[in-house]
Amino acid sequence: MNVLRDEEKRTALHIEDLLELSEKHNKPYYSDFLNELQVSAALNVLAKRHKSDYVLWGGYENAERVMLCMYPPYQQPQNEDFPIKCLSVKYRKNDVLTHRDFLGALMSLGLKRDVIGDIVVGEGISSFFVKSELANHITAQIEKIGRVGVVFTDIETVDFYEFSQETEDRECTVSSLRLDSVVAAMTRLSREKVKAMITGGLTVKNHKIVYAPDSKVQSSDKISIRGYGKFIVEFDGSVSKKGKYKILIKKLK
Repeated sequence: MNVLRDEEKRTALHIEDLLELSEKHNKPYYSDFLNELQVSAALNVLAKRHKSDYVLWGGYENAERVMLCMYPPYQQPQNEDFPIKCLSVKYRKNDVLTHRDFLGALMSLGLKRDVIGDIVVGEGISSFFVKSELANHITAQIEKIGRVGVVFTDIETVDFYEFSQETEDRECTVSSLRLDSVVAAMTRLSREKVKAMITGGLTVKNHKIVYAPDSKVQSSDKISIRGYGKFIVEFDGSVSKKGKYKILIKKLK
């Protein structure tokens, strides 16, 4: 069983349903939160149907987990129309909480992953996005994250937009800016193994599954590799004396 292809098929059917509902009732319809693979599958469906009346939004710019809204012509929703609620909690700064702690606490309430968006962890205060209809239930149930007592706050995402995700940076050289060459550098695997991964649908570039090993990579491209994590590529045009491209690989922590 190809789990990735099954996930693509489920997402494609869900998007087809949203399209039909939007067209039938002539109003916007929203998906649950989608991950990168699901966004890629959704965009493939929209491209095949030649649909451009859609918006992706996760509660803030550059969110990783987003909702997709299908809407009739001339009825484009605003960001604030999305059924997304940002919840923030405060706790002692010397208490350390992780993304996994928050996700575990939310899912212990019986919530599914697709109703939870991004989780941004800070020092003494963190924010996470959920479907609006669940906000009251969550705030009424959660008093602790892990073993740490937390208090919900009305402070508007507490400098959320200043939070930056930490990266592990590594400079290296590649023979070309083909996807297989760059992914080989990221994973430290052979080009042959990498080509099999790419053709098997395990690589997502900028929210789109890429099956072509010779696909070109550009600076600032975000690449996700199943089992290896998420990366950002930076390239300033530098070339080594041996004619290889000098790139900076930033692995998101």
